[in-house]
Amino acid sequence: MIASLELGELGVAFLIGGALVTAAALVAGYRLAARFERSRARQRQFVSDASHELRTPLTAIRGQVEVLAGEERPAVAEVHRVGEVVLSELARIERLVEDLLDFSRLEEHASLRLAPIEVEPFLRRLVEEAPAGGIALGELPNGTVLADPERLTQVVRNLLDNAKRHAGAEGRVELSATRHGDRLTVRVDDDGPGIAPGERERVFDRFHRSEAARGRDSGGSGLGLAICRAIVDLHGGRIWVEDSPLGGARLCVDLPGFEGG
Repeated sequence: MIASLELGELGVAFLIGGALVTAAALVAGYRLAARFERSRARQRQFVSDASHELRTPLTAIRGQVEVLAGEERPAVAEVHRVGEVVLSELARIERLVEDLLDFSRLEEHASLRLAPIEVEPFLRRLVEEAPAGGIALGELPNGTVLADPERLTQVVRNLLDNAKRHAGAEGRVELSATRHGDRLTVRVDDDGPGIAPGERERVFDRFHRSEAARGRDSGGSGLGLAICRAIVDLHGGRIWVEDSPLGGARLCVDLPGFEGG
């Protein structure tokens, strides 16, 4: 009788355990399916956004070529003008394609090659190499930060390029950095129109366009800040926007792994 009772209780335990395992499997399956569906939705949105961004310069190229083709004997000046427009739009497509490929690799959780980077000479070199020039250097700490040199270069260059394109009439841009314990905060300021509080999180979305001068004709691909966030996230850091003392926007990147010199 006792043995029979024990076997019965064991059977009930097995049934309960089996039911719990089944329920857990169903929940895991549901979560996996939901994640897969979200991934598919993001992929569809990404393809839609990319198609829209590529269609704009292609339409401009087609329009210019059609104007030229409609003239029986176009003037040399007109041919040069159309050529300049086409080359400009092709360069825009090239930048967009490069950014699309880069962003795709980052979304696939690209690995980082971490190394200690001397912060002061690293940031100073990026300012000196900036193609547009005219970037001021603010406070820079002595020490190293553990990061991927190539990817961190990409972040800082994107932020400097973004600031230069949207700076105000005086074109003021400043790069600075400070330490807080074992963390490094890099700041890029400009004197442009700034970014409204309601836009400050959305500017890191793919292809997002704000209402102010940060618009479609500013020369960017619409992916620069999204790429910055993806890289910063991989480093375990964060990126955000706030008001700049120069009157425009301040973009901040906070990274772990800083060691003071």
